[in-house]
Amino acid sequence: MNRKYELQERKEDIDHLMSIYFDFINGTYLEVALKCFAAREGYGQEIIFAFFHSDLDDFDSAHLPRPLDDKHVLIELGYPAVEIEQLAFLDFKTFYHYLEENVKKEVEINPEKTRLNDLLAEVKCSLYDRAF
Repeated sequence: MNRKYELQERKEDIDHLMSIYFDFINGTYLEVALKCFAAREGYGQEIIFAFFHSDLDDFDSAHLPRPLDDKHVLIELGYPAVEIEQLAFLDFKTFYHYLEENVKKEVEINPEKTRLNDLLAEVKCSLYDRAF
């Protein structure tokens, strides 16, 4: 995690970050990502990551603009996509909403991927425990 960052708080900016995130994980990596999220573990590819509280060490946590608690996910878009890292904190309900929308789109495109719905249900149960 770089020390320079821009905190994204506007819905449009967060939508853009999440769009980039799903551009990277859709297809091959979506199932793996959902399995990680169900275990409350982060997942990312190349330049964009989703982190849970337990993913960050003390050093990384100390460099955040605010603490990442166990009810939020941190989305980070880094170099070389952007010169200054972009960060967004999402509560679990908002994060799950993005996941749900994206899984729905993926299953519409690839109807044979019904397993994604089962994994999404596992993610909801895991996050529901503390968030909804």
